[in-house]
Formats: sequence, structure tokens, C-alpha cells
Amino acid sequence: MYPAMRTLRMNFKFIKITILILFIFMELYLTVIKKHYALDIDVYPNTHPTPHVYKDNSVGQTFIAQRNNLSRIDIMLGTHDRINDRDVIFELWEMDPEKTLVARNVFNASSVRNNLFHSIRFRPVRKSKDKEYYFLLHSPDSFFENSISAWINQRDIYRYGDYLFRNVISRGDLVFRIYSKRPICTELGRVVRNYSGIFGSKAFLIFSIVFFVVIQILFLAKLLDMLYKTIKSSDADERKD
Repeated sequence: MYPAMRTLRMNFKFIKITILILFIFMELYLTVIKKHYALDIDVYPNTHPTPHVYKDNSVGQTFIAQRNNLSRIDIMLGTHDRINDRDVIFELWEMDPEKTLVARNVFNASSVRNNLFHSIRFRPVRKSKDKEYYFLLHSPDSFFENSISAWINQRDIYRYGDYLFRNVISRGDLVFRIYSKRPICTELGRVVRNYSGIFGSKAFLIFSIVFFVVIQILFLAKLLDMLYKTIKSSDADERKD
């Protein structure tokens, strides 16, 4: 074997092992380490718009966080089919052991899309599980003809919280979604909970994921081997010439 070919083969083995290790690490990072927004609470559908959010008209909702790292709230908002351009203030408050402002976000009403969820993201609240919170929307600079509304369901469809109008408990619940940040691997139980039999087993889902990851690794290794053979064949042809 020529020294150049021996060097190429040794370099290829090193490159191949490095690529496979990086691929495995990336898979582990995306599924076990990296945190994504995961849905915890989904209060839907909507029935009626709230009063316009302007001046002293604030709307809000109390809720109990189901997980740690509370980090995003989506609220269904309405524009009344017009362009509104005043700032809207979002505030998230923790109720116990004492009333504490957790997050504050200001967005312009022009960014709101009519009758769709508007996402509000904030720094994750690390120890939020089982704690009671409430969020408020208010817009002191808005006026009736230039203001948005939120959507509510007039029935009490969320049993762990209440709709607030001007900080007073009112009938119904806002239409909203609560998210926390956590790794994908913590969501496996939620993925299979609506299935029965073997497809409802978390163990089967884990086995399936591992199986397909192994297939991907073998396929990548085979692809690298094919690339190496192509380079080796090309180098051999050049030497013949």
C-alpha cells in the first residue's frame, strides 16, 4: 500500500469516527439537553370578544402552572378588522407567597393578527410548577377606535383559573395557551397518551426512536464509506495516468 493511500485511509477512519460521534452528540443534545417550548395548557375555543383594551379596561386570566420553566403565553386577540397602532402592555404576576411581577412585555397593536394567537415570550420561570399566576393586558394610550380585544369563552372551561376584567373576576375564561421550556424527551408520555395498545406505550416509542437513530447512524456510516471508495478510486486512476 502506498504511503499516501495509507495516510488517506487513516485520516478517513478518524474523520468517519468524528462525524459519527458528532452526529450522536447532536441527536442527544436536541432530544435530551436542548429545551423547546412545550404546550402545558390549552384553553379553547373562543365564543366572544372581550371589551376593548384601552384606558382602564384591562383583561387577564389566572392559572396554575403545570410545569417548571414557564416561558411563553399565547393569547387569542382581535383587531376588529382594522389597523391599531398603540402599545399594549403584558404583565405576568405570581400570586403566592406574595404578589410579584414576574415578566413584563410591551408590544405594538400593529403586530396583532386578527383572531389569531399572539405569542408572548419571556425568561423561563424556573420553579413555576403548581404555582398560581395571572397575566394582564392593558393599554393606557389606546382609545376605543384604536384598540384591540382578547377572545373569551363565556363558559367556565378552565377550572383552575378565572377571567379578569379590570382586575375583577368575571364570567368565562380567556382563550390562551401556556408553554414551558423543556427537552423533547420529557414529552414522550404526552405524545402517546391518546393511543391504545402498543402504540400507547412510552417504552415502545423509546425503542422506535432508538431504532431509527441507529438506522440513521448506519446509513451515514455507509454513505461515508461510499465517499471514501470514490475518493480512493479516483486517486488510483490518477496514479495510473
